[in-house]
Amino acid sequence: MSVGKMVLLAIYAVLAALVIALPGTTAASVAYWIIITLVVVHLLEVIAFFGLARRAGGSLPGHLIQVFFFGILHRPEMEAAAARR
Repeated sequence: MSVGKMVLLAIYAVLAALVIALPGTTAASVAYWIIITLVVVHLLEVIAFFGLARRAGGSLPGHLIQVFFFGILHRPEMEAAAARR
């Protein structure tokens, strides 16, 4: 797993912790809206990268899940897999 993906997972963990641990606070509200924004953006990336995920071979659901969680950070792996095919 790349450093960028690990950093993104840590960011998700911090955002989730803020929402869960500090309900009703401004920090929790901001974290909640950041999470919602990330979900929308990553869903759009899943749509945008669907063709590349298909060309990459391997597990299509696996690629789409990684695109949902990591977005553009998963693109180089899919491009490399597609180039090998």
